[in-house]
Amino acid sequence: MAFTVPVVLNFQAFIRERGGIAELVKMPKTLDLPESELDEMEATKSRCCCCCSTPKSCIIVIITGIILIISGAVAMPLIYDAMIKVVVDDMMQLTPSSPIYDEWANPTVPLLSKFYFFEVQNPDEVINGDKPALVERGPYSYKLIVKRANVTSNANGTISSIPVYTYVFDREKSVGDESDTFLSINMPMTSTAYMMKDESRFVKQSMSLVLEALGESMFKRLSVADLLWGYDEPLFELVEKFFPIPGVGSQFGFLLGYNGTDINGMFTVYDGVANKSKLNHVNRWKGQTELDMWYTPEANMMNGTDGMMWHPFVEQNETLPLFHQDYCRTMPYIYKEDQMFKGIPLKRYYLAPFAYENGTTYPPNKGFCNEETCAPAGIQRMDPCRFGSPMGLSNPHFLYADPWLSDQIIGLNPDVEKHENYFLLEPKMGMPYTMRMRLQINMYIENVGGIKQMGNVRTMYYPAIWFAQEVDVPDDVIKSYRLGFQLTGLIVDIMKYAMIVIGSLMVIPASIALVNTCYTKHQKKSGELDEEKKPLLTNESRRDNHSNITSVYAEDGKEMPGILSES
Repeated sequence: MAFTVPVVLNFQAFIRERGGIAELVKMPKTLDLPESELDEMEATKSRCCCCCSTPKSCIIVIITGIILIISGAVAMPLIYDAMIKVVVDDMMQLTPSSPIYDEWANPTVPLLSKFYFFEVQNPDEVINGDKPALVERGPYSYKLIVKRANVTSNANGTISSIPVYTYVFDREKSVGDESDTFLSINMPMTSTAYMMKDESRFVKQSMSLVLEALGESMFKRLSVADLLWGYDEPLFELVEKFFPIPGVGSQFGFLLGYNGTDINGMFTVYDGVANKSKLNHVNRWKGQTELDMWYTPEANMMNGTDGMMWHPFVEQNETLPLFHQDYCRTMPYIYKEDQMFKGIPLKRYYLAPFAYENGTTYPPNKGFCNEETCAPAGIQRMDPCRFGSPMGLSNPHFLYADPWLSDQIIGLNPDVEKHENYFLLEPKMGMPYTMRMRLQINMYIENVGGIKQMGNVRTMYYPAIWFAQEVDVPDDVIKSYRLGFQLTGLIVDIMKYAMIVIGSLMVIPASIALVNTCYTKHQKKSGELDEEKKPLLTNESRRDNHSNITSVYAEDGKEMPGILSES
């Protein structure tokens, strides 16, 4: 095996520069580096360890950074949610000190009621059994002013009031005047014929003669004002004279007696102080805790609110009930989709399609009809709520209804955007920012033998009118929301991400510095041990330099010393 001494270029020069073999053995274990390189190494070390100078300080910086990251990612959202809950819970209650109380008692949000009428184009053909060809006329719009009279706070956590509605005609938002006339279905006459259907033929023929004497026919030309606010109905005048019925006078109109009166009766709702989930939920109506006109206790329950507000922090999967005295029932609204309104994220709830289904297709609705009055899916009969008149409620143009209903009519075009009954809810406060409460009133018609005014008319549900109550909160409410919720949320988000970024900027460099410090110490200790054990001359260097030494002596023509020869 060859034995060599380390040299770079010339072995002899290397020995002489180091003072001979004896001095070579005494060389330091580390090589001297230029001062500039040492300074650069120190600067690099300083840059790596700028955030902490010792392992202990690095660990403190890392822990502080982690606390900032966790606080930003977890604690800040929790603090924001808790803060919003405290503010909303304090705000959403019906007490005189609450900021929503005045708006509840005397709403200033603009309300608009729009009415659409159906005019028949082929009255004679309809009487002879053809489908009615209808043309929609409208909208005829009214500003709706709501005031609450006799507001009284009760000791049991409820508040009572009588809502008073005042309608003011808005010509600018209408297609015509209140004096516009249409050839419309004669609902008093067709209702009378229906009520006679089970009587003897003699009674029905006698009634037919009375109707003829009064000039009644299946269709009648009436104005917008007549249809809404009432007109003198000869048939009702006769009934009132000989057979007076409580609640039925001598006039007929869809909103007869509603304009500026207390006909809606006393409402008592929960104030939401003791139980937020019951805020604005109906407790009593006209002193009653339940209705008495339907066929099951469930159908007679008065659940829900009047639609002005629901409880705060509404969950997306909740069914939101709305009780309306004119519908004589609670109407269920379900979530459909998220929707933006003037830059505000809201949730769209619409009248559940099963609301108008019958007890066969939707068993929970069995209490709203019997064998005689159960209608096809998509329409609900209101006979018990309307003195036995065969009226039915549905979505406008029979949206979401059994196709049979619209197949009997020419001229209907259901459209979700135009005819869906919905509202856009702000879930934190439980308040609707947009409402489109849409409803169609239909008259059930069938051929009644013995009453010639009914001719050979086919069985159908005839659309008479549909209307919409529209609400859009004004810009000042939007501004308040942005300042109260969106701006606060933005500030919290900025703080959250700032804490996460700062924490990350602390953790990452400190972690690198800590690793670098530990690695340097380890390398230093490991290097010292290696140098102590490391032989001055390695086998590899011996082999590499043997050839160099051989070549040097070969050039001089001398023989290598014995100590350097191969063994």
